[in-house]
Amino acid sequence: MPAVVGVAWTVFAITATCLSLFSIAFTKYYQSKRDSELSATIVTMIALALIFATVALLPIDIFLVSSTVDTHTGLKKLWADKDTIYWMTFTVQIMYYVFYGSIVAFSFFVIPYAYFYYEEYEEEGQSKSQRRLSALKYTIFSVAIVGLLFLFGLFLKPNILPPHIDLDWFKNLLTESHGAKAVWFVVGCLFVPGMAIFIVYTAPGLSIIPFNLIKGKRRIDAENDDINHRLVLVREQQRLIEHKYAGSDQALSAHDYRTLENLNDEERILVRRLNGIQQDKANFLQKVLKVLRPFQVLIGLIILVFVILMAISMFMTIIDKVTWSVCGRKCGYIISHPKLFNPINFIFVHLQKLFPLDYIFMVAIIIYFFLATMTGIIQIGVRFLWVTLYRIKRGSTAPQGLLFSAILLTFGLLALNYSITSVVAPGYAHFGSQVYCNHTDGGRRDCTYEVDKIVPCDIYGPTEICTPTVSSTLIDRITLNTPMFGLIFYYSQWLFLISFILGFLIALFKSPSNNIEPESIDALDAEEEAGLLDGHNHLQNH
Repeated sequence: MPAVVGVAWTVFAITATCLSLFSIAFTKYYQSKRDSELSATIVTMIALALIFATVALLPIDIFLVSSTVDTHTGLKKLWADKDTIYWMTFTVQIMYYVFYGSIVAFSFFVIPYAYFYYEEYEEEGQSKSQRRLSALKYTIFSVAIVGLLFLFGLFLKPNILPPHIDLDWFKNLLTESHGAKAVWFVVGCLFVPGMAIFIVYTAPGLSIIPFNLIKGKRRIDAENDDINHRLVLVREQQRLIEHKYAGSDQALSAHDYRTLENLNDEERILVRRLNGIQQDKANFLQKVLKVLRPFQVLIGLIILVFVILMAISMFMTIIDKVTWSVCGRKCGYIISHPKLFNPINFIFVHLQKLFPLDYIFMVAIIIYFFLATMTGIIQIGVRFLWVTLYRIKRGSTAPQGLLFSAILLTFGLLALNYSITSVVAPGYAHFGSQVYCNHTDGGRRDCTYEVDKIVPCDIYGPTEICTPTVSSTLIDRITLNTPMFGLIFYYSQWLFLISFILGFLIALFKSPSNNIEPESIDALDAEEEAGLLDGHNHLQNH
């Protein structure tokens, strides 16, 4: 094997290790300090590390196939013979099978089992073996679902290409065993809820982060004055109720009693916030952040520009797909090569020549999308319709909330894998920086004197030179064998852009957040506090 293969896998191992450490730190940061479950914590860490490693494999996949072609001649390098390329791509394919298989196992068995195992903890008098049996009983339903999906994929009728398409690239996509086709059908089913999470949580989260950096938090002095003013109003209302019953044996009415209790709770919350602000004023870190405030704004502006470029890239590609797709709806709007200018794809293709800069850029995108999804989850909460099931908060997230967030983030990053490969940077994700000589002389390709005939690889390029990435092959295989997936994924990108625009406008006009967030104590959690304060503000305004 050539040296580039060893370098690529070394970089991947280092990156996967760093992302695993990030997963551990992330989980520890959000898990509840008082109410934690070891099994839920470990499962969350491993699930996040798995999806990170899966997405981080994409740039390695791209680098390996790109390294096989000499960009000056448009021909394969001497070491890149058929056997070498086969084993190189086969290794990547095995890695994808292991990662995706593990994700399916975690999504349908491990995470549900850990969730129900913790739920059974609340049932008193149960031994550990009884908890395991009860958790296993509930988990069987999710295992049955994946079994049915696998059987459905196994007997799914293969897609038939239109008569006018006779490409070796398409034939290669359709050449796979029934078992492999069933596995990728199940993976495709996981992409569907992933798209929903991508639309609901990730899209608005992309704008929230840069605008939070640009706007910052409210000035501490202004917030201090605001809380002092609210505290005066609360104490005045308390005084009025107490004065009403002063010198009388009359008991408080039910309405006044509830009002006074709520006012007392609100007073405690406001006093605690006021104390927090006073501590922040004396905090060395806050003083440092104040000095670094201009850099925070600069970083926010850079991220905002990147987010806008990404949205433009996605818009250009989905227009490209509906206009220039080689087979339209029948194959999920697959395009041969982007015809409209795609800024993110352009950046990737040029950075790829300076490996590992493109890899660093890709990992940065992965982490940013992860943080955007997490920001959306924190802002919106884990919901079912209009009911908030769990709140994700620093140091106070219940084990069930951690497991739910793990499954949401896993599905969300799966959707990111599709979006990067097929929408954000399709040219880069399919063939990297590969080019081929499109000029023959005496039956032999030679562009020595025809340099302008060296063109980027696409699906029409010769398969003996243009090697597609394993990731793009697997994703295109899903959309080609099951066109319904292709349609769902394609129109999901439109919904993503609509959600992004709405989130952008909301983040643009939203007021800066507070410096001190209400934290839960004994009888009052943060959610109740926020609702209480909002309710009393409403009463005070009237």
